Amino acid sequence: MIFTKNLTFYILLTSGIIFIIVGIASVIYNNIPIKVTLNDKVKPGVMDILTPNMNIGNTANVTAKGSALSITIKDPNRHIIRNENNVSSFNYDFTAKMEGQYKIEVKNIGDSELNISGDTFTKGSTIALSGQIMLIITGIIVTGLGLRLRIT
Repeated sequence: MIFTKNLTFYILLTSGIIFIIVGIASVIYNNIPIKVTLNDKVKPGVMDILTPNMNIGNTANVTAKGSALSITIKDPNRHIIRNENNVSSFNYDFTAKMEGQYKIEVKNIGDSELNISGDTFTKGSTIALSGQIMLIITGIIVTGLGLRLRIT
């Protein structure tokens, strides 16, 4: 297949627009909290750290049982919301009072497997935003190349 100047222009223009649309859609999706299920098993002596990125009013339900455990839940400012040490089961529901990344640290201090379950709302991290912006910029560059080809 021989690529003509017109065909190359339309390929570059279409590709650039698709990059921009996907990048913008990804940015929007990244900022919408979605409900995720917590389902994990923690071996004895191991700590699991959960970091849901929540909006104000989002909820989380955390249940842990099956072994002795210590659990700490912190808000985005690292203030302790709940702290339990050496308990055999744990169940806690909370609602985010501020936007940001909460931290749930669960340490299995027993000698059998610990089961963590529940659900929480979370959204994408701010680090992911840099990749999405790069996708949009790539779309702009590819579109610009197509337009430059059309002009010459």
